[in-house]
Parts: sequence; C-alpha cells; structure tokens
Amino acid sequence: MKKFIVELKRRRLLQTLLVYITFAWLVLQVVGVMGSMIPVDPLLGKITLLVLVCALPVAAFLSWHFDVTTQGITRTPSLEEEASLNIQPFGTKNWLLLALLVSVCSVIGSQYFTVIKSQYLAEQSRLAAIQKADSIAVLPFVDQSAQKDQGYLALGVSEEITSLLGRSEGFRVMASRSSQILVEKGFSPIEIGQRLDVATVLTGSLQATDQRLKIRVELIDSASGKTLWTESFMRELKDVFAIESEIGRAVVNLLQDKFLVAGDFSSLSATNSTDAYVLYLKGREAYRKQTTESMQSARKLFEQAVALDPEYAKGYVGLADTLVLLAEGGTRFGVLKTDIAATLAQQNIDKALSRQPQMAEAYAVQGYIYFMLDDFDRALTEYAKAIELNPSLAIAYMWQSLTFNTLQQFDEAISAQQKAQALDPLFLTSTYNLGMLLSWRGRYEEAETIFKQLMLDFPDSTFPHEGLADMYFSRGDFVGAIREGKLAAELSPDNQDLAYKLLGPLSQLGLTDILKKKTSDPFWEATLLIFEKKYEELFKKMAFEVAANPDDYWVAFEAGWYHALFGNRKTAQQLLTEKLTLIDETEMFGMPYCSPAIEVAWAEKSLGNQVQAFNLISKCKTLLNEQLDASIIYSELYYLSARIYALEGKPEDAVKALSAAINKGWREWWTQYDPLLSSLQNEPEFQMLIAFLEQDLTRQRSEAQKLFEENP
Repeated sequence: MKKFIVELKRRRLLQTLLVYITFAWLVLQVVGVMGSMIPVDPLLGKITLLVLVCALPVAAFLSWHFDVTTQGITRTPSLEEEASLNIQPFGTKNWLLLALLVSVCSVIGSQYFTVIKSQYLAEQSRLAAIQKADSIAVLPFVDQSAQKDQGYLALGVSEEITSLLGRSEGFRVMASRSSQILVEKGFSPIEIGQRLDVATVLTGSLQATDQRLKIRVELIDSASGKTLWTESFMRELKDVFAIESEIGRAVVNLLQDKFLVAGDFSSLSATNSTDAYVLYLKGREAYRKQTTESMQSARKLFEQAVALDPEYAKGYVGLADTLVLLAEGGTRFGVLKTDIAATLAQQNIDKALSRQPQMAEAYAVQGYIYFMLDDFDRALTEYAKAIELNPSLAIAYMWQSLTFNTLQQFDEAISAQQKAQALDPLFLTSTYNLGMLLSWRGRYEEAETIFKQLMLDFPDSTFPHEGLADMYFSRGDFVGAIREGKLAAELSPDNQDLAYKLLGPLSQLGLTDILKKKTSDPFWEATLLIFEKKYEELFKKMAFEVAANPDDYWVAFEAGWYHALFGNRKTAQQLLTEKLTLIDETEMFGMPYCSPAIEVAWAEKSLGNQVQAFNLISKCKTLLNEQLDASIIYSELYYLSARIYALEGKPEDAVKALSAAINKGWREWWTQYDPLLSSLQNEPEFQMLIAFLEQDLTRQRSEAQKLFEENP
C-alpha cells in the first residue's frame, strides 16, 4: 500500500484527476450557457456529463502511464524501469488494456444514454400531456378518521377546491355532485375521469384530530392512470383555506403551465372561525339532501355559522341559496312566501358581496332571486357575472337556461342547459331538463339518448321514464308513452302524479275500460261519455256545470267546445262568445293552441262578426310565427297553422299544414270532428290524412291493449 501511494504521488495521478475534474466542470458550464443562449438539444448537457464521467477511467489510466511535460507527452516509467534506466515502450499488453477499458466505458455509457434518453422522452411526453390538460374532476376526499364521522369535512374541502379551480380561465372543472355520485357507485378514479371526459382527476384523503388536519392529494392522468403530482399537508385546522389555495395553485401551475405565486389564487371562502367553517360544512351536507326537512336544517346551520363569524361571506351565500329554495314554487319546497324568501335572501347576498365582491356563487344566487321576482333581464345579467368569475359554475348555467326558457329564448335555453349538463352530467334534474328542452324542440333522437343514459345512471329514478313518456306522447306515440308511464308508476306506486301520466294516452286511444279502472276522477267523466257516445248525457252534465258556475268562462268554453264537436253549433257559438268578459286578454292566447282565441274566432266568424274574428286570427298568426321563428317544433303549432288557413279560406295551405302536423306527431282523435276544419271535409287530401290518423290510432289501440293484458 505504501508503495502504491508513493506511485500515485510520483505519477501525479491525483493532480491529473483534479485538473480533469476542473476541465469537466468548465465544459459543463459552457454547455449550460450555450443552452440558455442558442437552441440546442435538451439532452446535450446530460450527454456531455455522461461522456466526461465515462472518460474519467480512461484519463486515469493514461495519466498512470504518461506524463505531460514541457518536452511533450512522455512515458512514465515504473520504479524498476527508472532505477535501471531501461524505459519500455507502452506495449501491446497496455494497448489491449486501454482498448478494453475504452470498450467497457463505452458500453456502460451507451446503456446509461439509452436509459437517460427514454426517461427524457417519457418526461417530455408526460409534460406534454400535462400542459394539454384543460379539464379536471375533484373527487370527494376519503374520510380517514377512526370513527368515519368527518365525511362532511372531506366532501366540503373537495367542493371548495372545485370552486377554487373553477375560477381559472380556460379550465373546465366538473361539478362535485357528479364526481360524488360516481364515487358512491364504486367507480375508480380513472373510470370517473373517463366517464366525465376529463384529462385529470384529483383525489385525496383527510383526517382531522383535535385541531390538527392531515390532507394528502394525488393528481392522476385519466388516460394513462399515472400519478402526475402528489403532496401531503399537515397543518392546523384553521389553515385549511391556505391548504386549499396551495393545492389549487399547484394544480393550475402544473396543468396550465402557469406560475401563480402565493396570493394570486387565494380562497374566497375563508373564515377566521374554525367552528363557523364546521357549521357551514354541516349546512352543506344537509343542503345536498334536498328535502324540506334537510333544507330547514341547513338554514339553521348557516345562520349559526354567520353568527359565529359575521364576516363569513360564503356562509351568507349558503344561507341565501337555502332561503330561495325554501320559497313557494313548482321546483322549490314551499315553506316561505316568495316575496319574503326573496327579501331575506337578498339581504344575505348583499352582506356576502360587500365582503367578497368576486364570489361567483353570490351572483348566481342573486340571479335566481331576480328570476323569482320575474325580473328576468337582471337575472340574466347576474348569471353572466357569475359565469365570468367562474366559467365552471354549473348551477349558474342551469338557472340561466331556466330564465331563457321562461323568456321563450329556446336556442339560448338549450345552449345554457347543455353547458350545465356537460359540467355536471350526473345531476339528475339538470340532465332531465335538457332532455325535455330538446324534446320540445323536436330533437327527439338527442332527447331519447339523454333519457336512456339517465336510465343507466339512475335505474331507480322515475325521471327518465317520465321524460320518455312525455316525449313519446308529443310524438303521437301513445303506446310508447303508456309503456314508459307504466314503468315509472311501477318504480313509485304511491305517486299519483305518475299514475295520471297514463290517463292522457289512454284517453287519446279511447281505451275507456282501462281508463275507468285507473281513475274515478270526475275530470275524465266527459271524455268517457264522448267515447261511449252518450252525447245527451254529456250535454245535460255540461248544462248543469254552466248553470252552477255562471262566472267561470272556462266551464262555458268546455261546454261550447263539446257542442261544437258533437252537438248544436249555434249553442257552441253562443257559449264560446257570450262570457268573454270573464277572462283577461292575456288568457285568450294560450300557446301552442292559441286557445281559446282561435275557437272564439271560429264562433265569431260563424256569427258574422268578421272584424272580431279577423283580429283574433291576426293575433294568433303573430304568436304562431314568433314561435316558429324560434324553431319550436310542436306539432300543435302546425295544427294551429292548419286551422288558421282553414278559417282564412285557404284549403290547400291548410291541408299542407295538417300534413306537417301529423308528420311531427299530431294524433288527436277529434281532428275529423274539428269545426274549424269543416271547410276541408271534401278535400281528398284531407280525407286521406284523416284515414291515416284512424288507421294509426287503431293500430296503437291494439298494441296498448296487449300491454295491459300482459301486465295489468
């Protein structure tokens, strides 16, 4: 060993290696500077380092045998050679050893280069995938508490991160509701990402112990299943909003190739009171149950949250949202009067916006308040603000669609509802609404696809069957409507509204025996008398109803209409016209039939009152054209067009319009008796259309009877 150390010093190997390392460092610095100044292969630095490392053993070997002096490169003799003054040449043996060393270093270097290159390409592929990721779903975090009693906290944190990410421009963030439903159905994160059509999925777990909070998150590529990023956080519970902001900022920076620093992406939902935050999350848990009792409980929890922290903006929004849903109305819970609910909700929204003027959810709720008060223009303005602040806020699009539909702006309503459904595809009500909107516009194939997907996603729900039943009915497919209505009723046998869905198509097909078994409601008595051809009994009944309700125009209208179809038309004309002062002008033109105005126009024309008839027909034509221009595809509109043409004495146009109505699903059994079309009775085309209707209704009647024979 002493001899070897002496040789190292004599041959100056260490000095040579030091010089080599210094040279290598300088070369790497030059390569690094070049890479920052001119376009070079990104692998150049790694290749240079690999070559320098692999060349180190060769340099050491050559340094052992040679020395660099002022006279040039000289052979370094061994101690024996130096003592004998007989210096041997490098020799074959040394050349072979050098060749072997170079070969070994080259092979090792080549193998490492292959590994480095593959890793680099994989990294580039991963980065490319990440930078193209413009969509994400945040799954409900897993409750890892020992008692499994922190689900409200785990889900609440994931909801807050969803809301936070939704504020990022150009980034589609799926609503928490759909993710939660798929998790409950047992879908894996990758399956959820693929089902929701998002590029990435953020999963996590949470555990709170005393005032300590532990959160672990993982970002997954939906296509490959690879983990793109993972991180763990251990903080005080009061720091949860800072953690949410940090997670959101990291995800946006990673997926959108941005550089958001702390403070650029902070939570708008923060509160200084941990207890207030817990109460808020429990309120959200109750709110999600969507029952009258749970909504009242949510209201109390939100009120307690803002009482603990009067500066808690998100608490005020939650309270306002709950109050509007507790108001009266078809889709609401009916606990509060509408004006009272709107006033209370607005007071809370004002408090929220004064504290956080950039909170999208506040503007969405404010828009719904205006909608409740029939201030539709201001409602749309508020929805637009909400969407501008959070383009992924699904509920804002859904409420926007509802407002557009009320204004009969149907294209805009469908567009907004499609956006809501794309962001929250498993929100049952939203998807059902989209199906119905498409159905009303005559886009039956799209609507049918949506309802059938709903069946797969919610096999125990009556909604998809109700949607299909309504759609088939509007298409004149009464057998389909009965079949789906039966399925809906079987899923909810105590729901009388579903049982009544069968009555319409049964009456259209004249299946009176079945109709009698399904209902004893006096509403259907007149229909049964008509199909049983008990006209005398029918008119006695209606005469009694008219005498018993002298101030009700609609009773007179019903009696007049039955007389127009099967009785004395002079009596019909009198009943239709003499009590018109009992209804408002706005009630005269109910679309899509424009009824009772169009029937009154027939009566006035028959009585020789041409001016009155002309005015009513003109108004109906205006409303008809407005709806047709809006691309509404009701068969009733085309039937209205046929009636107008017939009243105007245009039989060819009337027949064409009737044909269009039938093609779009018009199947009303009373068409052949309609007095407004009496001028067409001798038209051959009209007779052919009536024959087709009779044949189709006969066919459907037979098929429907079989349905009840097979399954009463």
